[in-house]
Amino acid sequence: MTTSVTTSLPLWLTGCTYDANGGNDLRNSGVSAYFYDQGIVTGTSIGLLAGVVGGAGLQATAGTGMTVLVQPGSFVVPNSATPTAGGYASTLSTQATLTVQTADPSNPRIDIVVANVVDNGNSTSFGQVQILTGTAAPSPSAPGAPANSLILAQLSVPAGTSSMTGGLVTDKRSFTTTTGGVLVAPKGSATGYVGQVAYDGASGSFYHNTNVGGAQQLKVLPWPPQTLFKTSPTISTSGSVVTVLSTTITVDGSTDISIYVKATGLAMLASHGEFGANLQAMVDGSLIDQMVVLNTASDGVVRGGGSFTAYTSASQGTTPSAGTHTVSFKLQGIDSSGVQVTLYASSGSPSVMRVSPVVL
Repeated sequence: MTTSVTTSLPLWLTGCTYDANGGNDLRNSGVSAYFYDQGIVTGTSIGLLAGVVGGAGLQATAGTGMTVLVQPGSFVVPNSATPTAGGYASTLSTQATLTVQTADPSNPRIDIVVANVVDNGNSTSFGQVQILTGTAAPSPSAPGAPANSLILAQLSVPAGTSSMTGGLVTDKRSFTTTTGGVLVAPKGSATGYVGQVAYDGASGSFYHNTNVGGAQQLKVLPWPPQTLFKTSPTISTSGSVVTVLSTTITVDGSTDISIYVKATGLAMLASHGEFGANLQAMVDGSLIDQMVVLNTASDGVVRGGGSFTAYTSASQGTTPSAGTHTVSFKLQGIDSSGVQVTLYASSGSPSVMRVSPVVL
């Protein structure tokens, strides 16, 4: 029975030879250790999310004539032949000017701009950004990318053209960052691990990646608020306690909740003067807070109304325990005659209950 399995050599142990197995130790102990993408890798071996590090680096744009400019930046790619051999990181330190091959006189062509690492296993190894020239044809296809590479842009080269313009350069970069880092990438382009936090420069907003539905709104609350509406009247007879609105929430046991309730107004058809109602906020049938509203006349006219927010609190022993709880907005008519007290509501003026986590 195996009782231990050796990992890659930790950096930097004295006296170790880090390239004895073709550089795997250096890559797995360095690049893969920081960029290993735990969220999207399945199976029994590691993988690496390729991409440009940051949100502006290695962008390709049209230059002068038949040239393309590539901005400085860094990139990370896995060993495409053997993913368990780890990944490579490389940097273009200054802007590069790449020359596009002369256009075919008769047919269009598609080229690609790539960043890639050539690993020869010796001192001739290097990283680079380059243009790979496609084949001119009536309906051209892009050429394949080389090993250990990342596609930065696609170039449309029309027949007979002598100048690259902005409309002929399509950005194809994907992005990456160290595990736990904030990715800078347009919404819809991030393919990081589940929970990867990213920033979209165009909208100035943060979002997170689900790897299921793409970009999602960044959530900082332990559970989503719920807002409920009732557009028909609620009636309390002879002082009975009746439910206006109710919902269930699942909480973590450490977060307090706020319960906002709103009543448009009260009405009673009988004619015997002032009356009122008790508006109650409850959790699992226990009263958290309440408010009395009044109507000055029993003539069927809607008057009074109001709203309040109830809060659970550890100091009061009302913080909900971990699990599912029922939160309710209840009505109790206040009138000694035993007639119906009506809490008015309509589509344009509903009764409302909103249940939210208390934000610290």
